[in-house]
Amino acid sequence: MIQLFIEAVFIGFLNILIYYLFFFIDNMVIQLFTVGFIKHFISYFIGIQDYYCKIYKGDGYKSKPTNIIVECLLEGLLFIYVGLLLLKIIENRYLLFFLLGFFIHIISEFYGIHSLFLIYNCKKI
Repeated sequence: MIQLFIEAVFIGFLNILIYYLFFFIDNMVIQLFTVGFIKHFISYFIGIQDYYCKIYKGDGYKSKPTNIIVECLLEGLLFIYVGLLLLKIIENRYLLFFLLGFFIHIISEFYGIHSLFLIYNCKKI
């Protein structure tokens, strides 16, 4: 549980960084989508997804997504949905994007999305 919390905090801060790079986007829906899309895309290329494979499946596993663009699109849409809900109660954008990453990470664990990721994207190398 502590590991999940640490991961969620890290993802929250990653979201803040990505938001900071794209803060100039005026349309909130586009901004939410962009941060979600880029977060998933960057996570693959900087090795965060490989980390999940190694930690939860063991040494010798790496992330080999078959549809990285589709996954990024889905995460962007999820950011829009959850982000617009959070926007009703949180005005501070930095806090919004932190909590967005934090809660989506936690929710993904409890609803089994991370388990599906491990099944379909983690391959033995």
